[in-house]
Amino acid sequence: MTVCLLSIFLLVSGAAAQTTPIDSVESPTQVNLNSVCIVNNMTATDNGIDMLNTWAVGDGGIIVFWDGNSWTTQDSPTALNLYSVIFSAPDNGWAVGGSGDTGVILHYDGTWTEWDQISFSGFQGETDTINATLYGVTLTTDGSVAWAVGSNGVVLTWDGSSNTWYGFTDVSQNTLRGVAMTHNSADAWMVGDSGTILHWDGANFNTMTTPTVLPLYTIQVPNSSSAMAAGGSSGNGVVLLMSDDAWTEVTNFDFGTSETSSTLNATVYSMDFATPTSGWAAGSDGFVMYWNGEMWTCNFNTADVDLNGISMVHAASSYEAWVVGDGGEIMAFNGMEWVPELSVFAVLLLMTIGLVAVALGKAKLLSKPLPFLSS
Repeated sequence: MTVCLLSIFLLVSGAAAQTTPIDSVESPTQVNLNSVCIVNNMTATDNGIDMLNTWAVGDGGIIVFWDGNSWTTQDSPTALNLYSVIFSAPDNGWAVGGSGDTGVILHYDGTWTEWDQISFSGFQGETDTINATLYGVTLTTDGSVAWAVGSNGVVLTWDGSSNTWYGFTDVSQNTLRGVAMTHNSADAWMVGDSGTILHWDGANFNTMTTPTVLPLYTIQVPNSSSAMAAGGSSGNGVVLLMSDDAWTEVTNFDFGTSETSSTLNATVYSMDFATPTSGWAAGSDGFVMYWNGEMWTCNFNTADVDLNGISMVHAASSYEAWVVGDGGEIMAFNGMEWVPELSVFAVLLLMTIGLVAVALGKAKLLSKPLPFLSS
C-alpha cells in the first residue's frame, strides 16, 4: 500500500514538475531557521523563486543560501542566534541577532562580516557594544537607510553615508520584535511585546494606540496609507490593520468554510507583502495564510513545526514564496502549492524502493526469484 501511494505521489510530482519550477526542497540543516529574504533585484532573466538568490538565518549563527538550484550552508562569523535578515541587492544585506544582553549585526558585501561601527553616543565611527538581542531589521530598496530593533526597547538606525549604526535607548520599555518602512521613506514602524507599536516620523518616536496587549512579531507597510502587524501568544493569534494612522483588529479569516472566522488560533511570526493586495504570513504549528486585499485565506498543517520567517517574490503577478522554520524546515510556494522539504524517512523509503526495483530488475533479467521473495 505504501509503495502504491508513494508511486502515485511520484507520478503527481513528476507531472507538477513539468509546469512548476520547484517540486522538491532539501534543507542543508536541522538547526532552527528564523528568517528568510528573497533578493528581489534580478539575478537572472526570470523573476521566479528558482531564479532569485535567497538567504535564510537561524540559531547558532547558521546562514543558508539558495543559488537557484539548491540550498547550501554558508560560513558565518558568529555563533550567536540570528533572527532577521534583509537584502537590497545581491551584494548588500544585513542580519541581526544575539543572545541575552549581547547583540550582533552582520553585513554582507560578497562575504559575511561582523559589523563593529556602532554608536550610542552620536559620534561617527564609535565601536560601542550592543547590550541587547536584536530581533528585527529592515532596509530601503536602495540600501541607503536601515533600522534594527530588539530587547529592552533598543532601536538602531543606519543612514548609509556615515558608515555607522546609531543607537537609541529608552524608546520603549518593551522588547521590540519587528520593524518596517514605507519604500524609500524616512518613516518607520516598530512593533513588540504588549502590543507595542511605535512610529518614527523622521524626527521623533511616537507611541501609537493599539487594540491588543498580545506580543507583535511582525509588521509590513506596503504603502504610506496602510500597514499590517501580527503576532499572538499560546495559539491565540492577532492581526492588526492600520488605516489613516488608526489601528484596528482584523476579524475576517477564511478557513474554507461557508463563513469567515473572527478568531485566529495560531501565533503569526512573519509576514511579507508584494503589494497591498498580495501577501503571505506564517506562524506556529505550520500555519500559513494569504492576503488578497480583502481577507486572509488560511491553511493549517502545511508543516508540523513552527514557521518563523516568510518572503515572497515582489512582483504583482507572482505568489511564489519561501518559508523557513524550526528544525531547518524550508518550504517553497511554487505558484500552485506549498512544496515541503522531503523528510529523511521519505528519502530512506525512496532509496529502499529504488534498491528493490533494481533487485527486481536484475532478478527478472536472470530469470530467477529473489531469495527474500521465494516461498
